[in-house]
Amino acid sequence: MSLTPSTKPIERIQFFNGQRLFAGDLQDLEEFNRVMRWLHNQSLHQPGVASGYAVSGNKGDSEITVQPGYAIDGLGREIVLTQAKVIQVPPVANDGRGNAVYYDLVVSYPNDSDLTETETRDGVCVSRSAVRRREAPVFCWAELVPTSDPPGTSAAINADRKAKLGALNNDIEAGRRIRLARAEVLNCQLNQPLSIAERRNARPAQQPFIAAGNTKTLQNDWKATLSDIGITLTLAVDTSAAQFRTTPRYFANVAGDRSVKVTIDSKDVTVMIDGFVRLDAPAATGFTLSLLAPSILIDRSILNKLAQPLAEALKTKWYVVWMGVEG
Repeated sequence: MSLTPSTKPIERIQFFNGQRLFAGDLQDLEEFNRVMRWLHNQSLHQPGVASGYAVSGNKGDSEITVQPGYAIDGLGREIVLTQAKVIQVPPVANDGRGNAVYYDLVVSYPNDSDLTETETRDGVCVSRSAVRRREAPVFCWAELVPTSDPPGTSAAINADRKAKLGALNNDIEAGRRIRLARAEVLNCQLNQPLSIAERRNARPAQQPFIAAGNTKTLQNDWKATLSDIGITLTLAVDTSAAQFRTTPRYFANVAGDRSVKVTIDSKDVTVMIDGFVRLDAPAATGFTLSLLAPSILIDRSILNKLAQPLAEALKTKWYVVWMGVEG
């Protein structure tokens, strides 16, 4: 996909002696330089922290400190913090069941409306307006798993809250907001020291980027297909959480008990299922795993009746463990 603007042509701004300039001319010049810089960042860097943004917070703290830093978001925009900032830990007691609540501290590029005016001037025959705004990033806490809704909260408010959480998480996954740290909060304070393992470097690593995961906690909707040589079981595996930028080389295997009990004709039958694994349709966001179980491993008398019960049984029996290596 091209990163260059597709809706507006790029124009070089030129001046000549005696030219009458308007505010729009200077704004266009500033915008041209900014767009070119963002295009450079977006093309040659990945969303993440380039330098600084050290965070400090220990168990029992109700505030954390973020040091000055420089980061780049998914649109190539620079997120700059010039002075240390103290941020309050989310004032949350627990998740409603006495357990800690997990949050990601994220930072994002500010819109003009988010910035403080530092200088205004009167215009010629026009009202006073801002000519300088102080650049300051926007911080917020992103809840990882939504806690239960407060008692008595209306359905409309609950739906609005969940929609905002969903939009926030989408911004994080797209790189429009940058993770700085993860916090475990209990009784309105940190239950553990801040973790920075989740933050990502804006400088692409010299070594391959490696990520791994599994589908154990997901809905494993296996599909079963009969053929002359056996049963083929397939599962679509989502790897978008790894945020691969290109299609990696995947390695995967099926985990789970190979001895599976299914019900056929009102009778419980135990079959041994195993076979040969193949990965199809690899992409940056996932792949399809296929496992061929040859008919020699399955009693021919029950083979034709086995496909559907087997696919249902494997939803809770099997899951896929995968690793992706992006060069």
